[in-house]
Order: sequence, then structure tokens, then C-alpha cells
Amino acid sequence: MAAPVRLGWPNRISIGRVLCVAPFVVILLKLHEPGHGALRWFAICLFAVMAVSDWLDGYLARRLHDTSPLGAFLDPLADKLLIFVAVIILAVRGIADDTDPAALRRLRLPEWVAVAAIGKDLIVCIGFAILRLSTGRIHIHPRRLGKWCTTVQLLTVLSMLVWPDLPPRLDRVPELLWIAATILAALAALDYIRLGSRLAATNSTARPGKGDFPHGDA
Repeated sequence: MAAPVRLGWPNRISIGRVLCVAPFVVILLKLHEPGHGALRWFAICLFAVMAVSDWLDGYLARRLHDTSPLGAFLDPLADKLLIFVAVIILAVRGIADDTDPAALRRLRLPEWVAVAAIGKDLIVCIGFAILRLSTGRIHIHPRRLGKWCTTVQLLTVLSMLVWPDLPPRLDRVPELLWIAATILAALAALDYIRLGSRLAATNSTARPGKGDFPHGDA
């Protein structure tokens, strides 16, 4: 009989962060409805809570020596879900400047930025499945480029949420961040392909069950 999965505090916080994605999506979808301008600040606050909990679960996992395969899965899952839904909504609806009485100012995430963000994660998922099927070996571990990419993507989402309140000289900050995020997504995807190909070649004849697969956000 398999041992029961123990939910320590790091995993509980990660699960809470995953659950926070749903209300974050609802808020983003209602941002542009009349009389809902204040929701943008709720979105910023909820984003901040998720960011702090992301740091907290990692800190507790190290401090309490409470790391587990479940935690290695849940921690990046929360970030990926948040980025996935945010880039789609921000590309389709964008952010309206609620400080503009005519509501004419709007910032939309370019479609190519959303495609790059989602495409990188699709490459990771497809590569994971191919490696698992071809070698039977799994081990999730972080990649530095993937961590940088996730961080800049999250900063891009945050910069768009606060964009209406940025001073004119900082108006281009979201644009600079989404360009950097796209470049990092491309580099991270190439890194995954390179390492995944090397692992597949190295591990294809080894005993199943103890291999490696790159994961950028753990």
C-alpha cells in the first residue's frame, strides 16, 4: 500500500496559492465593467498575497526540511496557472486606465508575448511526456533560465496592473518587461530542448524510475 501524502505547511500554502488563481481570474474579467474600477487594486493585493506566499512556502520548505515531490509539483503549478490565465486575459482585454474619465487609454499585452509564454510551458509539458514515455525516468529540478523567465513574466503582469498609476516617464516599463519575458521564454525553451534531448540520449537505456527532467520554476 502506498504511503499517504503528508501535507506540511509548505504544501498547504502552495495549494492555497493555486486556489487563489480562480478569484484572480474573476477579478481580471470584471475589471472593465462600470463601477468596478477599484477591482484593479483588489487584483494587485491578491497578486501580492500570492507572491508573498510563493516566497513563504519555499522558505518554510527549507527551514523545516519539508521538501517533497508534491511540493515540487504544486509550487510551479501555481505560477504557471497564474501566468497562463493572466497573459490570455491581458492579451484579449488588456488594462483600461480607470483614472482617465473617457476610458480611452488601454494597454494590451501583445499576442506574441502570450504565445511565447504559453508556448514555453507547452514545450516543457510535451518534453516531459516524451521523456517519460521513452525512458520511464522522471525527476523534476529547477533551471535557472526558467526561474528568471517566470519572475519577469510575473513582474510583467504586475506592471500592467499598476500601469494606470505609473508616472509618464515609466509608461514603457510594461513593454520593456514583456520584451524581456519573451526573450527569456525563448531561451528557456531552447534550454529545455537541449537538456531534455541530452537526458533522453543518456537515460534511454538506463533503469526506469530515477531520471531527470528540466523544470524551470520549481
